Amino acid sequence: MAYRLRRSSGLKLPLIAAALAAGLGLIAPPAQATASPDSAPNGLLPDAVWSQESIYGSYLAGLVAEGRGDYGAAAEFLVHALSGDPENPALLQQTFMLNAAEGRMDRAYNLAERLLEQDRADAAALLLLAGQALEQDDPARARSLLAEQPASGLVEITRPLLDAWLAVAQGKGEEALESLETLERDGGLSALTGLHRVLLLDVLGRDDEALEAAQTMAEASERLSMRLVWYLGNVLERGGEAAEAEALYEAFAEQNPDNLLVERLREDSGEPEPLVVDPLRGFAEALFDFASLMAQEQVPIPGLIHARLALHLAPEMEAARLLIGEILQYQQRSNAALAVYEAIPEDSPFAWNAGLRMVEELQQLGETEAAEARLRALAEQRPERYEPPYRLGNLLRSQEDFQAAAEAYSEALERVGEISRQQWVLFYFRGIAYERSEKWDQAEADFLRALELEPDQPYVLNYLAYSWIEQEQNFEEAADMLERAVEREPNDGHIVDSLGWLYYRLGEYEEAVEQLERAVELQPQDPVINDHLGDAYWKTGRTREAVVQWSRALSLDPEDKDIPAIERKLEDGLPEEAAQ
Repeated sequence: MAYRLRRSSGLKLPLIAAALAAGLGLIAPPAQATASPDSAPNGLLPDAVWSQESIYGSYLAGLVAEGRGDYGAAAEFLVHALSGDPENPALLQQTFMLNAAEGRMDRAYNLAERLLEQDRADAAALLLLAGQALEQDDPARARSLLAEQPASGLVEITRPLLDAWLAVAQGKGEEALESLETLERDGGLSALTGLHRVLLLDVLGRDDEALEAAQTMAEASERLSMRLVWYLGNVLERGGEAAEAEALYEAFAEQNPDNLLVERLREDSGEPEPLVVDPLRGFAEALFDFASLMAQEQVPIPGLIHARLALHLAPEMEAARLLIGEILQYQQRSNAALAVYEAIPEDSPFAWNAGLRMVEELQQLGETEAAEARLRALAEQRPERYEPPYRLGNLLRSQEDFQAAAEAYSEALERVGEISRQQWVLFYFRGIAYERSEKWDQAEADFLRALELEPDQPYVLNYLAYSWIEQEQNFEEAADMLERAVEREPNDGHIVDSLGWLYYRLGEYEEAVEQLERAVELQPQDPVINDHLGDAYWKTGRTREAVVQWSRALSLDPEDKDIPAIERKLEDGLPEEAAQ
């Protein structure tokens, strides 16, 4: 092993750091022992060729892969490493967490059982084993395992609801409802507990009580999520209250005009099937809800574990698949997210959202042609939806194909129909595309229309005001706009720069320097802002500092058209006509 490390000229810093961490005892490395295929614990990797060197190498490679966010590879490497030291508790725990987060449930179950045998099972391992027990129709063992979870703030929230569904599986309906009351005392979880009370009553066959609870919840909530509308509407429709369900759908559509759920619900004819038919699905629904909360709180690994277990127990739950994709996106794991989204069937109510999210990840990977093709396919699939051409406009604008971007935004606006306040962004982006296409009259009209819809929008105020300044017109109106924009976004360097540049154009150089210095502090890597500050320094007699700023601007990769002017200033100073 030492010989190979000395020979390797490409040893990366993360690998060195991982080795040091292992040497310092921060992470427990595999024991110095050889292994054979026959000694592979529980047959996790029966076909591998084991040796002390390859096992330790897998351990290091697993740490590096995890550090890079490649959790799938990390899970495989650590399973291999664990074969050489199967009783290492820290390594066993880490290997379990990675496999559970990756949705490799059979392996995760196996590892969780080994943690339990070592009396080292934590809340996550006990949760998975409880899910496995329920899957095997053993709710009593599942409840016993959940009861062993060490107390924590998270467990105090998750266990009562999960235990309620396990009680239903045991035929103990009243006990289930009592377990739910523990959570209902926390007003912050009213939507969650209210929904699951409806679902519990529905599964228990207490139809009248379920319907009454659904009606109460629908009437009491001013703003419902898509999930609540879907599930409450399902209970209302099956309870013979189609009119109430329709009113619920209509209210949601008014608040969320771009959401396709209501359209999908209205397309379905006849009485809908129950969405939660048994305790196993109810348990999975609770796991999904907790995974959503964890994703919102930006704790991705626990969120992934809950969502993966939910999908394992209820493979038809496409909402869980979509959530997993979103968490993977948050982790910047584009390829993994794409694979999850591609698994969502085309007839799923979540397929549209998945398609749009796939475009995001294709762009993240730099696969712009594939992203554009998918957007055009989505636009053709639903000619009434404006999102695909809108996003296509954004994509084309990022590629500096401004004329094509303007055409895409125009198509999006045509699809919108009646213009509302939220469409200000379409006019704003189309205005940028027109301005960059040297169609100022059309650009100006779009910026003004955006401000009619959203009068105090700071970015529109800034773009229009700065454009006027560059054209040496409407200085008084531009000043008013920029002061309003800075008031709303005081820490945006580009907006502060615009105000400083206005002062410069008005000949108020000291005020210009004050604003432009602050803009550089806020946006130090922007070549235009540094160039502006250099000009302002020159006009106040600070010529040496001006040269420093121009040199810095030139080093920050300015646009090609700006380079000759900066080079001339470095050679000869600020030309008199430029100063004027």
